[in-house]
Amino acid sequence: MDKYILLTKDTKINSYLRMPRFLISMKLSNEAKVLYALLLDRASISIKNGFFEPSGAVRVYFTLEEAKDKLHKSRQVTTRIFRELEMSGLIIRKRQGQGRPSLITLKVPKEEPKAVRKENKRETRQAS
Repeated sequence: MDKYILLTKDTKINSYLRMPRFLISMKLSNEAKVLYALLLDRASISIKNGFFEPSGAVRVYFTLEEAKDKLHKSRQVTTRIFRELEMSGLIIRKRQGQGRPSLITLKVPKEEPKAVRKENKRETRQAS
C-alpha cells in the first residue's frame, strides 16, 4: 500500500516551512537554508507569544540539540551550520550561559535581490 497520495488542488497540507526566496540565491549550504527556515518558523511562534527584544526584534530560542535533532546532523555539523548563518549575517546568537539556550535574532535583507524581484514578476505575470 502506498503511503503517499497525489497532490491535487483539494489536498490539505497540514504543516510546512516557509522558505524565503532570497535564500535560494544565497551562497549557503542547503542545511543552512533549512535551519533558517526552521528558525523563521520558530519566530512566528515567538511573535504569537510576545517574545520581543526591547528593540522590537523577535526573540527566538532554538537550542543546538533541537536543531541537531531536526536536521539529523551531528552536534559538530549543526554548530558549523549555525556559524554559517552567523557569518552570512542572517542571525545573531547571544549565548546566555551553560545549560541555557542561546538567544537568536533573525535578520532579513534590506531589499530583495534583483534576481528574486525578476522571478516574482515573472510568476505574477504567468499566474494572470
